[in-house]
Amino acid sequence: MAIVMSLLLALAEKMGSRKRGFDELEVKDGFLVGVGQMIAILPGASRSGSTLTAALFLGLERSTAARFSFLLGIPALTIATLVQGKDALSQADMLLPLLIGTASAFVFSYLSIAWLLKFLQNHNTWVFVWYRLALGVSLLVAVMTGQLAG
Repeated sequence: MAIVMSLLLALAEKMGSRKRGFDELEVKDGFLVGVGQMIAILPGASRSGSTLTAALFLGLERSTAARFSFLLGIPALTIATLVQGKDALSQADMLLPLLIGTASAFVFSYLSIAWLLKFLQNHNTWVFVWYRLALGVSLLVAVMTGQLAG
């Protein structure tokens, strides 16, 4: 799936017009990028990668596509955090590690997203295409040589 996603991102990079900004988003964009988000249930496909790819196919500018992708992830990630967090909160000894982990995840996620948005204002997504392709090929080689269980 990592290879498939790299090829889809490459296709979106080539075919997407990248002419539409954040102020030109429509309801259908939210729906279609949300449908793209469903691809992330497949192993090897990331939520942010699948939504970014879908948004690029819809003609959004790279930085707009990334920003929209991250904003659409807020509800899904919040619900997942709450579902997983309620189990951890039931154990008193887990409260401090949970708070520290949540705070550090928030800070580093914010910094990473801010960097990516700035990067995509002036750069294309080819570095991510090649990264995903190399990752997919590496995983296939590891499975075929028995270094990783399939």
